[in-house]
Amino acid sequence: MDTQDLLNLTVKEVMTTDLIVLQPDTILKEANVIFERELIHHIPVVDENGRFEGMVSKSDILLLKDWGTRFNLPDSERKTTFLLTTNLVKDIMITNVMKVSPDDNCRKCMQIFKENYFHALPVVDQNGILVGLVTTYDLLVVAYTERPML
Repeated sequence: MDTQDLLNLTVKEVMTTDLIVLQPDTILKEANVIFERELIHHIPVVDENGRFEGMVSKSDILLLKDWGTRFNLPDSERKTTFLLTTNLVKDIMITNVMKVSPDDNCRKCMQIFKENYFHALPVVDQNGILVGLVTTYDLLVVAYTERPML
């Protein structure tokens, strides 16, 4: 499979569908636990019906923690704990997020990634329901995985 074939693959062929998601009213402490436990960098935020609402990144949490824990002083640790237990995902999530559909091709994703500073695109259907996530890592895996000759 050459580069053009890879770029013409549809998003649904490469996206991750086994997602961890958050709801807007989730306490940030729970998001922090997920980021510390899982090897992920982005968590989509959905409403109770699965409609995409926004995205939280690991760097969002790390920036919040960094602000509260300068010099690792006991008072700073208390401030961080307070921030993570009193704020909700909706307080820090990014809501103006570029999205793709399952039928878009990888070329579109690559173009979006090349022109922006983020590394994950939510995949939503025509009703706004989150159906997957495509990341720069997903595209690298597709590009560098051996495929049997057809």
